[in-house]
Amino acid sequence: MYHFTLPDYKGKSIVNLMSSIADSFGKKHKYVELSYLRPGELKKFKNIVLIVIDGLGHNYLKKQKDSFLLDNLKSSMTSTFLSTTACANTVFSVGYPPQQHALTGWDMNLKEIGAITTIMPFVPLFGGESLSKSKFEMDKIMDISSFHDGFKGKCFTLIDKELSDTPFTKYVSGDTEVISTSSFNDALTKLEKLIKRKSGKKRFIHVYLPELDSLAHKEGIGSKEVNEIFWELDKKIKDLSESIKGTGTRLMITADHGFTDASEETEIWIEDIKGLKECLTIPLAGESRVRDCFVRPGKAKDFEEIVKTELSGYCWCYKGEQLIRDNLYGLGKPNKKLADRVGDYILIMKKNYILRNKLANYEKADKFHKGKHGGVSDDEMIVPLIIADC
Repeated sequence: MYHFTLPDYKGKSIVNLMSSIADSFGKKHKYVELSYLRPGELKKFKNIVLIVIDGLGHNYLKKQKDSFLLDNLKSSMTSTFLSTTACANTVFSVGYPPQQHALTGWDMNLKEIGAITTIMPFVPLFGGESLSKSKFEMDKIMDISSFHDGFKGKCFTLIDKELSDTPFTKYVSGDTEVISTSSFNDALTKLEKLIKRKSGKKRFIHVYLPELDSLAHKEGIGSKEVNEIFWELDKKIKDLSESIKGTGTRLMITADHGFTDASEETEIWIEDIKGLKECLTIPLAGESRVRDCFVRPGKAKDFEEIVKTELSGYCWCYKGEQLIRDNLYGLGKPNKKLADRVGDYILIMKKNYILRNKLANYEKADKFHKGKHGGVSDDEMIVPLIIADC
C-alpha cells in the first residue's frame, strides 16, 4: 500500500530508544524497547547521555569514512512521520511520537488559536511575536507530560540559548534542569564539566545540537559547509569521549531526521495549479515535503481530480484519517487533538519535490534554501544510533 519508508514503532525507531532509556530509569513506557538494546543494558551506567545532532541522517553518516561517529555506529533507526523537528525531536523530550504528542509538523492548524502556527517558536505562520504574549499557553496546546517525569535519577537538558526559554521548551522540559548553550562547542564543554561533577544519583543528560541542521537548510546537505561542521562535531565528540573515560558514561548520539536536497526546479507552487487553491479552506500546513490539506467538503472530488491529473507524478495523496488508522503517526490510542491537526488529505512528496503556497505578504527569498526534510525517503527517515562507552 505504501511505497516508501515507514516508521517502525515496533522496535526500531527513535521512540523505542526512548523506551529503553525510560526502562533504565525505572519508568514504564507504552512502546517496546529498542530491539538493538538488550533489557537492562543501560542500567549499569551512572550517566546516560543522549546527544541529538539535528539533521544527521544515517545515509549521510555512512559517507563520512574514518570518522569517529561512523566508527562507533551501532545501528540505524527510523524517525517518525513526519521526519521533522516538530514531530521527531519532540520524541526526545516527551518520549512518544505524534500519535500521543499530537504535533504534526512545523506549521500546524491549531483550532485552539484559530490560526496556522509555527509550533516550536510558537508564532503565527505569517510571523510576529510569540503567541504567549497574547495569553496563549502551551499547556492548552499540548497535553502530554515530560519524558523525565517519574525518573529515578537526575535529568538535565542542554539546549541553545535561543530555544531554552521558549514556551515549548519550558513545557516539555518538565522539572529537568535546563542549561543554556551558545554553540555546539559550548554545549559539549558544559557536558564534559557536568559529567565530571560528582553525583549521588544516576543522571540522564539530553544534549541538543542544532547547527548542522541550520546549515543544511541553507546550503544543502551535500555542501562543503555542512561537511566542515560535521568534521568539527566529530572531532569534538571524539575528544569528549576520551576526556570522560572512566566516568561510567554511555554516550548515545542520534538525530531526529536526515535531509534531502531540493532545487528551484523541484519547487511546486499551488498558485500555478489551476483550481487547487480554490479547493482549500486554509493555507497548506505541515512541511514542504508532506502537506496537510484542509479541503472544502464540496470541493473534495475536484481536489482529488486535480491531484490525480496534475500532481500524481510529484506526490502521493492519502486521506488524513487513513494515515492515523494505519499507524504512521504512532501506535495505540491517538491523542484527541491529532485528528483536528492532520489534514483532510495528506500530500506526500516524491523524490525531492516540495510543495508551497504564498500568503498575501509573500516576498521572494534572497536565496533558495536547498536542504529539506519531513518526507519519506531513506535519506530523511533513517537516522543513526552511535554508541560510545566511557
